[in-house]
Amino acid sequence: MRPEELRKQLHGVCVISITPFKEDGSFDAKGYEKNLEFILKGGLDKTNATIVVGGSTGECGAMNPAERKEVLECALAVCGGRLPVIAGCNSTNVREAIELAQHAEAHGAAGVMALSPYYYPAKDEECIYAFYKALAENTGLGILLYNNFEVMNIDCPISVLKRLKEFPNVVGMKECTPAFFKMTRVVQEIGDRVSVVNGHGEFLEPFAALAGTAGFISSMANFVPERAAAIWAARSTGDYTRAKEIRDTMVPYMDLAGKYSGQGGEYKVISLLKYITDEVGSCGGWPRIPCVPLTGEEKAEVRGVLKAIGL
Repeated sequence: MRPEELRKQLHGVCVISITPFKEDGSFDAKGYEKNLEFILKGGLDKTNATIVVGGSTGECGAMNPAERKEVLECALAVCGGRLPVIAGCNSTNVREAIELAQHAEAHGAAGVMALSPYYYPAKDEECIYAFYKALAENTGLGILLYNNFEVMNIDCPISVLKRLKEFPNVVGMKECTPAFFKMTRVVQEIGDRVSVVNGHGEFLEPFAALAGTAGFISSMANFVPERAAAIWAARSTGDYTRAKEIRDTMVPYMDLAGKYSGQGGEYKVISLLKYITDEVGSCGGWPRIPCVPLTGEEKAEVRGVLKAIGL
């Protein structure tokens, strides 16, 4: 997929895929195939979506490069021409990010997404610029910038985004700024060249549509793909009332995810996602350390939430 095609494709749902593991910690390829087919059957495909594989929610930080490549190849084999696959290339090592991006390009991925440096907060914007410049110059794939304050401990400044949009293959951005006003400003400043995606997903839908975002990410699509598709269908036609009605059916889950995030950060939210995905008949699989499985008490709490949202 050419970068310009990816820019247009990002007007839709950007599924954030989990990675199923077996109890022994090995990658569950069969389980992942089941998970991806579940998403496709739920109404998310090339007409309205993309999928990010091996990103933060996909536990990229708990896998080595060879495993990340294996997960990507599995997703590409399953999704084929049905759902464009974006390779997660997060790494504090730019050479590793480039290696993952070049592997993705060689195997037919639609694009790549990468966090800027995150081991130390990149308080000097030249660090951010240099990282993405190196990546952009070493792959022909379209690139999604990824701003995640929780991981980076810095909100990527608009000044560096305006410089990065000049690279012809920088065509998207997953914007997870904690400041909604900043999201609107990012769209205003780079939206002419870059499809800015609401990185908070359904939590900020359809409100983020009013900020001008191209689409939204969805980790909930792992277990309710049909609702993510329905929110986009309403949002994309300007029926924000209907989009919010569908979104509001997920409030009990959002409340629980917020609670677990406060207790254990993203690690616990990943474990929550995986358990729910198993419970609805797909395959979430086991989390990999440092994520730990939910307790019996927590699982009972989750089952109550599933009943509350009609699952």
